[in-house]
Amino acid sequence: MPSLIKIFLKSFLHTFLIVFFILFLYLIGRVMAQPLLLMNFEKEELSLIGTIFTFFIFIFLLPYWFKIRWNITNTWTILGINKNNFLGNISQFSKGILFSLVLISLILFPILNSDYIDWTGELTPEVLRQSIFYILCLGFAEELFFRAWLFEELKLQYGIKIALIGQALVYSLVHYISDTSFLNILGLRLGWFLLGILLNLIRIKDRGSLWKCIGIHGGLVGIWYFSNEVLFNITFDAPSYLVGPFTENLSNPLGSLWGICLLLLLCIFFARKSKKLIFPIT
Repeated sequence: MPSLIKIFLKSFLHTFLIVFFILFLYLIGRVMAQPLLLMNFEKEELSLIGTIFTFFIFIFLLPYWFKIRWNITNTWTILGINKNNFLGNISQFSKGILFSLVLISLILFPILNSDYIDWTGELTPEVLRQSIFYILCLGFAEELFFRAWLFEELKLQYGIKIALIGQALVYSLVHYISDTSFLNILGLRLGWFLLGILLNLIRIKDRGSLWKCIGIHGGLVGIWYFSNEVLFNITFDAPSYLVGPFTENLSNPLGSLWGICLLLLLCIFFARKSKKLIFPIT
């Protein structure tokens, strides 16, 4: 019994440190953004700027976190940022973009000839800027946080299998969903969970390199946004089991039945590819 209590307290303290670290970063970022209120920034803009401040502080503190907490000095190698040389990282990122493009094409396949898609759209500078931001910035930020830092943090404490599931679970729960339908919420959470599993399996297969995951994540968000704004529009009466629930006037196909099935098949495929790394022979 004392040993169980000791394990519980150790796990609780570990979880508390992670949560405290995240809340501390969030608070500092928001505090740094407050002076911008004097410059008549909108609340939405202020929230985005605070998030950007938070992320840069996160990047700055990461080496100190690993050094103090785990006595690890090669932080960026552990996180998969400089696992390869520059050209190797660019190649991995490009493969990730291509992977996301193929996955989006497969997701679109069931509705290409349906009445739920209109082949209209308009390219504007704002759409182009937003798409580039999603591809280059959003993918990098979320992959660094979830598939790199959170995964490595959980792996050091609990092992690779729990870390694989834990980071995907947290990733699936922290995203906001505007849809109120229980089945749509469940489907989208499940889709995000499977995507989190898939991306980490790909990172494990790539021996820790994060760049293909960054390309896949950024490509999925950026290319899907660009396609919906420029190439076609999916009508609001499209069934969610085909196109996923709509969040902020944009459908999310990862929550569709077809998207979930594709992600599940890919998870099984890459789990087999990474089996020896997840379940090493002892």
